[in-house]
Amino acid sequence: MELGLFQTQSLKLVMTNELRQAITILQYPTLELSNFLQQQATENPIIELIEKPLPTTKMSDRAEGSDTWYYGEDDTHPINYVKAEEPSLQDHLIEQLAWLDICDQEKAVSEYLIYCLDENGYLDCSLDQLQIELGVSESLVIKALENVQQLEPIGVGARSLAECLKIQYNALNENSIHVQAILEDHLQELADRKYNELSKKLQISLEELKQAEDTIRSLNPRPCSEYNHSRSEWVQPEFFIEKNNAGEYKLRMNEELVPEVTLNDRYFRMLERHSDAKAYLERQLQKYEWLKRSLEQRRQTLERLGDYLVDKQHDFFEQGYEALKPMTLKEVAEAIEVHESTISRAVKNKTIQTPRGTITLKSLFTSKIDNGHHSEDTSSAQVKIKIKRMIEEERKQKPLSDQKIADNLKSDGIAISRRTVAKYREELRIPSSSKRKSLVV
Repeated sequence: MELGLFQTQSLKLVMTNELRQAITILQYPTLELSNFLQQQATENPIIELIEKPLPTTKMSDRAEGSDTWYYGEDDTHPINYVKAEEPSLQDHLIEQLAWLDICDQEKAVSEYLIYCLDENGYLDCSLDQLQIELGVSESLVIKALENVQQLEPIGVGARSLAECLKIQYNALNENSIHVQAILEDHLQELADRKYNELSKKLQISLEELKQAEDTIRSLNPRPCSEYNHSRSEWVQPEFFIEKNNAGEYKLRMNEELVPEVTLNDRYFRMLERHSDAKAYLERQLQKYEWLKRSLEQRRQTLERLGDYLVDKQHDFFEQGYEALKPMTLKEVAEAIEVHESTISRAVKNKTIQTPRGTITLKSLFTSKIDNGHHSEDTSSAQVKIKIKRMIEEERKQKPLSDQKIADNLKSDGIAISRRTVAKYREELRIPSSSKRKSLVV
């Protein structure tokens, strides 16, 4: 083995600070980008941010779907219409508990149980565990649970789905032994649509079973769902797709909330006069120039992406998801001459406001389905809509199997496997044919 010094040439990608910053900025949606720029201005004294004035319009001239408002002297500020925060489930139950004629100890244990309820109003811990935690008698815990279960909404405090439905059914003051028997021992069989087997076990006709099923299905398995509201988040779309008077769709980028980055000349000249600050000033100036270039690259990339979407998905803006054309990251990247990873970062966490509503950019990207001899491409979104429509129109007493759906699609020139149909059906949150079957008598 010969030892020595040798020269070799090689190519490799070096992740520079400028490239890393450009990648990061491209991924930011509008609001996060604005926060990032505020942080950069705090760290770099020669960066100055100029806030852009928000466009305003009179209320009478406000276009449908626009996000701009004018607050005139005769107008009421929209903050007055902000909905007050609603009481929680626990607040609602404790307020009712105060009206019950029970002793203080019983009320305290009942209140403790209320705070043990999950978001759906179910008690997800055992009575034995509560008895040990509180150091009280079993009878007191049971009495406290009975207090909670008589509160509204009816069904709160149940320890299982069956108990929740039983509480609601008992409140109806009906007394069907068939309904009681199903709720006690056969709820899963009813959920699995094992009608013939269930009618034999209960020794009732299919008509009587259908009446019992209708009663049970009228009950609410999640009686506390109205109190389980997640806080709405403010979304700022990256693009607005608007239709002009000529009927053409035009792209408008949402740049109002992103401040303009400029050089703070006054601070720059002040530092420039100090020779000992020259190295520091050069570093900060370099960071400023990197930031400006990264922002411009982001703007150009998003603008080219938006223009391509307007041309490619024109039919979607007119007709909705039924007309969504197949479009992949690779296809868009090749069309606007950037790397596929760049498009992936560009669509990440971003939304677009269209005539069909505000949607994520990612939802416009769908794979292409083999369309047989048909000339037009079919997207996976279109296939999902076809599957959903078939299921909506099927005979409820004999639902379509996944294989039958695949055969029907094949006759329309769309060749997909049964497994793909099952995958799309699950993505649509549609149960299997056995669980869609209804009892028709």
